[in-house]
Amino acid sequence: MIDAATTPLLVTAAATAVLHTAIPDHWLPFVLIGRARQWSAARTARITALAGLLHLVVSFALALLALGLGRAAVLTLGETMARSTGPLLIVFGLLYALWSWRKGGHFHPGGAMLHRGNGACDGREGDANDEHLHYHADQALIRDRGRFGATGLAVLVGLNPCVLVIPVALSAAPLGRTAIAAVFVAYGVPALVSMAGLAALGATMTKRIRIPGAARHMELASGLLIALLGAVLWLLPHG
Repeated sequence: MIDAATTPLLVTAAATAVLHTAIPDHWLPFVLIGRARQWSAARTARITALAGLLHLVVSFALALLALGLGRAAVLTLGETMARSTGPLLIVFGLLYALWSWRKGGHFHPGGAMLHRGNGACDGREGDANDEHLHYHADQALIRDRGRFGATGLAVLVGLNPCVLVIPVALSAAPLGRTAIAAVFVAYGVPALVSMAGLAALGATMTKRIRIPGAARHMELASGLLIALLGAVLWLLPHG
């Protein structure tokens, strides 16, 4: 049973979860990759939620570690991991953009790529010549690149902990294990709902943006935007 002393901690945990996961690095990269890969809003939300689960596991593990080793050492570790998010997003975004550029070509909404007759990708739209160009659905490449984006981002975002949950968990420690578990639930559920909801909303909104001729550069642009987001996060002061 939750007593009066635990209730403020639960409210704090829930508010912290919503505010923390509203930070764009938790969901915007999935929206960008999903837009380039033509993911549905549901799939974008689902993959974001999987990253959120890993995010929660790492955050809760650090909180439990803090209960045993002490707050200072674990907070330092957690803050170091959190500060690494910006540089890692830069690296991921640039690698994704480079991979997209090296692979060449683009994906149409229907999942087809424009290739030359010899199998090389042409990358032009609307000027296919029957002797040299044909449309070819390269499903293997679609799947491989989809896995690369989804898995890489899920791990990167998931390993970025929320150190703010640590002091809340430590405050609940004197109230017993039930209070600690309740704090984790109060943090975890809103965090997952917030991340998945913002990702779904972002995916829905970006699908309404139609820029003529942009499809051929969508993956390249997504990688560069993710790198830009990482640079902004890296340059922001960390307190």
